[in-house]
Amino acid sequence: MRKWKDNNYSNHRVVEVIDEYIHNARDRDILREKLVDGVTYDALAGKYDLTYERVRDIVRQGKKTIETFY
Repeated sequence: MRKWKDNNYSNHRVVEVIDEYIHNARDRDILREKLVDGVTYDALAGKYDLTYERVRDIVRQGKKTIETFY
């Protein structure tokens, strides 16, 4: 599997995959904000009352899902 940064994913397709395969609404929102809008982990952690590490884990898991279904 190639690294995330080496792929040329379109934002439109990333959002489609997130909407279809990420079932938790909070995780969908976090993934959209991080991967499409570029919001920082710290900002997301504060917004969703989560730790930095938890937000990072949600994004990592989401990236794996996107790579699987993209």
